Amino acid sequence: MYFWQAQETLTASQWLLRGLVMFFWLLIVTKLMGQRELARMTLFDFISSITMGGLLSGPLFFPKVALKGALINITLLGLLNIGFSYISLKHSKVRRIVQDEPIILVQNGQILKKMMGKARFNLDDLLTQLRLKNVTNISDVEFAILESNGQLSVIVKSQARPITPADLELETEYEGMATVLVEDGNILEDNLQKNNLTQAWLLAELEAQGFDDIQTVMAAILDTKGKLYVSKG
Repeated sequence: MYFWQAQETLTASQWLLRGLVMFFWLLIVTKLMGQRELARMTLFDFISSITMGGLLSGPLFFPKVALKGALINITLLGLLNIGFSYISLKHSKVRRIVQDEPIILVQNGQILKKMMGKARFNLDDLLTQLRLKNVTNISDVEFAILESNGQLSVIVKSQARPITPADLELETEYEGMATVLVEDGNILEDNLQKNNLTQAWLLAELEAQGFDDIQTVMAAILDTKGKLYVSKG
C-alpha cells in the first residue's frame, strides 16, 4: 500500500515523506498562484489559503486520510485561483466579484457615515489608521480610502502637506539605490560586476576600514556616491 493512500497506521518515514510531499506541493502551487504580500491578498486568496490549510492538515494528522485526495483538491484550488486572477485582469466585472472595491471613508475633511457602515469601519479604527499615517486632524484629509487589500490610503489636502524641494523649485541630487557588495561574509559577485568593480578593490576598501577578514563583515553597502558602508558581524 502506498504512503499517500489511507492506512490504519503509518511508519515514521511515511509520516516524514507525507510532510515533505505536502510542503513542496503546496510551495509549487502557491508559487504558480503568484506572489502577493499578506496585506494584498484578495478575498478569494484568503478563502483559498484557509481551504488549503484545512486540506493540508488532514493527511498530516490522520493516517486514514488519503494524501492523493488532498493533493488533487489543492491543485484544483490553485488552478481556480490562477483562472480567476487571469479572467479578472481582462474583465473588470469579474474583478469586482473577486476583489472588493475601494471605499471612500473621508472626503474633503468630512467623514462619510454611510460608507463607514458599509465597510464595518468604526471611528476608533479610522483615527488609529490616520495616526499611523501621521495625520492627527481629520479636517486636513482630502480623501481617506479603504483599499481592496484592507489598507487605508490617505491623501492630505495640499495646504497641509509638507513643503518639498519641488515646491521651492530647488534642484536635488540623484540618490539612486545602494548596492550590497558583502552579505554575511559572502561577496556578491554579480553586484560587483554590475558596478564594474573587482574583488581586489573591495578587499582594499575593507582593509582600509580595518577589516582584514571578509568573514567578519556582516554587510558592505556601496551608495550611489561611491561611499562604502561596512558593518561588523
